[in-house]
Amino acid sequence: MLKRVGCMIISIILLITSTGCGDSSETDDNIYAVTVGIDKGSYNKVIVTVQYPTYKGGTPGGGASQGGGSENNVHSIEAPGVIEGINLLNMAISRKVSLKHIKLLVISEKIARQGVAQYVAPFSRYREPRRAMAVVITKDNAVSFIKENKSNIGTSITKSIELMETQSNTTGFFPDTKFYEFYEGIFGNYGQGIATYAGVNNFSNLLLRDIGQNPPVVINPNYSPGDLPRIGVTKREFVGTAVFNGDKMVGSLNPWETRYLLLITGKFDRGIFAVYDKLGDENKIVSFELKLARNPKIKGKFENNKPVINIDLYLEGEITGIQSRINYANIHLIENLNSQIENYLEKDIIKTINKTQKKYKADVFNFGEQFAGYFPTIQEWEKYNWLKHYEEAKINLSVKVDLRRTGIRTRTSRIFSNQGESER
Repeated sequence: MLKRVGCMIISIILLITSTGCGDSSETDDNIYAVTVGIDKGSYNKVIVTVQYPTYKGGTPGGGASQGGGSENNVHSIEAPGVIEGINLLNMAISRKVSLKHIKLLVISEKIARQGVAQYVAPFSRYREPRRAMAVVITKDNAVSFIKENKSNIGTSITKSIELMETQSNTTGFFPDTKFYEFYEGIFGNYGQGIATYAGVNNFSNLLLRDIGQNPPVVINPNYSPGDLPRIGVTKREFVGTAVFNGDKMVGSLNPWETRYLLLITGKFDRGIFAVYDKLGDENKIVSFELKLARNPKIKGKFENNKPVINIDLYLEGEITGIQSRINYANIHLIENLNSQIENYLEKDIIKTINKTQKKYKADVFNFGEQFAGYFPTIQEWEKYNWLKHYEEAKINLSVKVDLRRTGIRTRTSRIFSNQGESER
């Protein structure tokens, strides 16, 4: 009997104490930051910036409706730390700032050059932020970048950020680096960290005037953030890769060097390339789309106590444009074009690897994973310090290209005028 009474009392207590959640909050009680920016402070350690959507046309009770449009607010505050700054903002914003739906972490290059560990560590420890948010290093300050982080299509800034990240798969011109990858890179010993390199473009580099002659064709301009010769709606742009040694940014890779990084790491999806038309007019180009035909084959070994890395890349593609009238659809000419592309890629990829070895001394390819297995314990691997020995590594590269398709044209037609057939 006493046993039954005891069970009933316990059951009643459990029912009473389990009917609610003490720290619950309504959706309307919060604002959800989608972008967080970090700048160097003037009077305190850091300036923290948050961007969040505000929904118009919501329900009478204040809730957001699915059909309502959205605008974006940007707030900044100076604070001794990032999370502390977020908390301080609650004195100026009528709803609690939540970090549960962050899509983008923006860090100024000034801070990145000095070291980011103390600024990013709270995001790995604090329970709210998602580790899948993208990491961007901006050439400008983070406040300016976030103010220009607008949606040029539609009203959703969240959707705009997500789709901008996927452009990495469309072009390969910048890496889509998630926070957990970035964090592992700056604190790991198998390789070193990278992030998307970004900036703000003031649209002053597109010269809309006739210079009276044909300018030379440059197929791989050394673009950096803010330098793209364009005009448009949004001023922010993602251009290339920020390279880290430890927690400090030591340099960058331009968009084409970024493609080679993604090719070697197996993260390249597809992109349009071009080579000079050596069989026709070298002031014209042949363009083609390439993608990885299979995962890169990378093998590391020691020879005479020196690291050697063998890399085999196999790509396939399709011709997308021929500015001259040469019929590259011909089997013999397409084989010649394959060889041209292979030589072009091998030369530029080796040049990019050498840049990371000699100039930056940063293994952004994570080649260290190929050598860790040669050491019986993690302690011996850490004592060896692969990151120090990376610059000594000998690189052997083989690139195989197979243009399987020539687009929707099977041959190149001549141009005719009243003067007859043209050779162009």
